[in-house]
Amino acid sequence: MTKVPLAHAVGPKPTLERVLTSPWMANQVAITRQQRLFLGLPRYSSEHPTPSLARQSKEGILQPFPGNSWNNWKPGDDGSKAFVYLNSVHVFNDETVWCVDQGSLSAGVFGEQYSKPAPGAQKIVQLDAESGEILRILRFDDHILPPGAQLNDLRFHGSLMYVTDSGLGGIIVHDFENDKTIRRLSGLPVVKASDKAPPAMLAHVKGGTTFHPPNSDMIEITADGKWLYWAAPTGPLYRVETRFLRDMTRSDAEVASQVEAVYDNNFSGGCAMDSEGNVYFSETVTHNITVWSPTGKTAVLVSDPRLVRPDGSFISQDRKLYIPVKQPVKSTTSRGEQASNFHIYCVDLPERVEGIRLGHAVTGENLTH
Repeated sequence: MTKVPLAHAVGPKPTLERVLTSPWMANQVAITRQQRLFLGLPRYSSEHPTPSLARQSKEGILQPFPGNSWNNWKPGDDGSKAFVYLNSVHVFNDETVWCVDQGSLSAGVFGEQYSKPAPGAQKIVQLDAESGEILRILRFDDHILPPGAQLNDLRFHGSLMYVTDSGLGGIIVHDFENDKTIRRLSGLPVVKASDKAPPAMLAHVKGGTTFHPPNSDMIEITADGKWLYWAAPTGPLYRVETRFLRDMTRSDAEVASQVEAVYDNNFSGGCAMDSEGNVYFSETVTHNITVWSPTGKTAVLVSDPRLVRPDGSFISQDRKLYIPVKQPVKSTTSRGEQASNFHIYCVDLPERVEGIRLGHAVTGENLTH
């Protein structure tokens, strides 16, 4: 597998627009058809508390969501019915809000005692986008989440939910029709971070601090539900037909033999997929959003120096790509104090970029649960 050269630029690039500023670091953004915008807010610092999940009001103000004890967790509290560390926030065809809570914090920031999730803290939470009512909480046993596993991100097709485990590496499949859950490819090379990323590059990603990148992290599924894609931040981008994952007559080794490595992506914090099967990578250090097409072509959708550490992007129903940026921007308050803010940008998707036809949002059509 080789890195495919970028296509030659044709025509003007789309323009990056700042749409929102957050006082809290955001690594995920999602928006409903009614334009209700949600932010996932990772707990990255003991000095900067966060409500973990926020919604933009109709007046444009960011507010903790649902606005009760779910947003008030602090180290030492029970995390079974509160947000501890949200790593994913997404809206699908059912217009509800789905959150992935890893249930644990960085040992380097909060201490070793908080680096392992307490019982019940690692979970998937579904909320009503308007009322904030908790509709569902999903927790998995040690067979699905063995020690060291970390829920990362999720996608749907029909009644099937696919979740990445970025701790040990693995793909979790849950069927809402029969309430059955399986764990696939656990710890195999196809769900592990690449060891090709040079230490100097990894240090640059974390501001001079070396770190071990997550394993299987980003996840997408095609609009027809046929192909599941995933990648660690280091790459490469893998895919497999979902029928192989669901076929329990096949061993993990047999499923792994059907997995294809399709693109050697630059280090990326997040991604999105459109209905044409294109994957949009939020490249961590290049200031680029790069599009990979199933044809093998790649193109830079937008390049802007403001895109410093972009993360989990989202394609809205009106074909805008929303991009949260984790790099803080300093500003001065009315009292002359310095405050850190974080920007969320968007870009209108053209019909094509450098010969690649772009599609619309993938929302987990036929979501039946």
